[in-house]
Amino acid sequence: MRSLIRLFIFTLLFLGVSQSIQANSFVTKSEPTKKRANILLIVADDLGFGDIGAHGSEISTPNIDALAANGSRFSNFYTQASCSPTRSMLLSGVDNHRNGMGTMAEDLLPHHKNLPGYRGYLNHEVVTVASLLQDAGYHTYMTGKWHLGYADNQSAHARGFEHTFSLVDGGGNHFNDQGMNANKPKSTYRRDGKIVSRPEGYSSDLFTKEMKMLIDKRKMDDKPFFAYLSFTAPHFPLQAPKKTIEKYKGRYDSGWQVIREQRFRKMKEMGIIPSNAILAKISPELTKWSSLSKEEQKNEAKKMAVYSAMIDNLDMNIGVILQYLKEIGEYENTVIIFMSDNGPDPYDRSERKAYQGLVSKYNYDMSYENMGASNSYSFLGPNWSQTSNVNQQGYKFLPTQGGIHNPVIMRFPGMLEKGKVMTEFSSILDITPTLLELAGTTHSGKHYKGRIVHPLSGRSMLPYVSGKAKQVYAEDEAVSFELFGHASVFMGEWKAVKMRPPQGDDHWALYHIKTDLSETNDLSDKHPKTLQLLTQAYAKYKLDNGVLTEPDGVTAYPTKPHYVKYKH
Repeated sequence: MRSLIRLFIFTLLFLGVSQSIQANSFVTKSEPTKKRANILLIVADDLGFGDIGAHGSEISTPNIDALAANGSRFSNFYTQASCSPTRSMLLSGVDNHRNGMGTMAEDLLPHHKNLPGYRGYLNHEVVTVASLLQDAGYHTYMTGKWHLGYADNQSAHARGFEHTFSLVDGGGNHFNDQGMNANKPKSTYRRDGKIVSRPEGYSSDLFTKEMKMLIDKRKMDDKPFFAYLSFTAPHFPLQAPKKTIEKYKGRYDSGWQVIREQRFRKMKEMGIIPSNAILAKISPELTKWSSLSKEEQKNEAKKMAVYSAMIDNLDMNIGVILQYLKEIGEYENTVIIFMSDNGPDPYDRSERKAYQGLVSKYNYDMSYENMGASNSYSFLGPNWSQTSNVNQQGYKFLPTQGGIHNPVIMRFPGMLEKGKVMTEFSSILDITPTLLELAGTTHSGKHYKGRIVHPLSGRSMLPYVSGKAKQVYAEDEAVSFELFGHASVFMGEWKAVKMRPPQGDDHWALYHIKTDLSETNDLSDKHPKTLQLLTQAYAKYKLDNGVLTEPDGVTAYPTKPHYVKYKH
């Protein structure tokens, strides 16, 4: 009898607790009844605006092109001018001076010491999109380049990614764990936060294989996933599978200007740029192909063949991951974003001691025949970088179009019109807010799990993407950027740019960017009031975000003559 009474009491208690848990879950959990979309975010490294077939390139990129045909190309989207600042803004939605990446870790100088915005890693005063999506019931996966912190508590796994396989550094050998230079001759890899040995495989192949393995782990449930596939191609060193390099043998024997003009014509035909756009003259600091010796031309053509092979292989791996999503029945329910983190890298570092030291340490074979192999090391250089950017001025590290105006393709099933070119301004700061709205969750604004955090700097593009809004920003709203002392500010159809020496004269230039994508016609004298509006907006941005005024004569990068290998 007593046993029956105890069993009865226990049953009542259990039912009460169970109902209480269910009630509390119902109150706190905000699961939409409709299945939420998966998110696949793909980032290429130092890929130029004109380097994909969907933007007029001769490089074979059928999978990226198919994404563009089934989604939309964003022709007015901007990033930061270099790797880690862009990625910090991409994953937080917060300006790089607030999130700790006012400059890259590799370029911290004595005057940056103790400044909160210049720590060289993604600080804990921001919350990542991965953390917020994980809180909202998403699986979160990351493979590839991290470049946002070296310490344990700065790893991708510590910043909201449930499972990871990450390259901690900004780059490295594409075939093994050898580093970028003699200052760090061996790259560091982490799996779920723990330092591990690098498996065999070419970088893009490896990161894609690892991502498939991570997504495959979710078979135990039907939760949506956020997958961040962060390639290191086509970042230097120029290395690619030999068979893919062979595809491009002889393709670039005509030289950089011929290829540049071919791409430009194709871009016009595709509607990526206006039909009346003008191809700016080749920069006087660059080299005429005809001035090179036959041996120099042969060497340069091989460089571009290897670079193209890197992009070709990257595209192939995008095809692999998309086919995998189709096989597991998740492709149609996955939002896909493809982008480059910044423009092409023009610097030939072969004369720097740090790179010569690496070549010596590993006994690299720098011959023409071996170019592109795992034991070779070469750079794209400024001349092919101009071809990569086609009609745009400048490159990576600069706020000119060639540094921050990069290819972006988005596929939002049921929203974006297939094949459309989206022409309204948006930026890297807007990705996190967009993904949060898509997932049906929000950023707290000021607090996250007991710590004070910065609110979002960007805004959701979803109203624009879904057709409910005609633009992301109003015509009188300004968006500003700064890196290495160079500045840019956008407002409506206008862009103002200021670059410090040696790249500029530290004075503002004004461009009607809608009609002058090449930034060839400075209108600062003709529209002084417009320029004043933009520079006042920038002054406020600088004050609000703790942007440092870089001292004269101090720069992290070489002056122009140091990276021009050939002369007229």
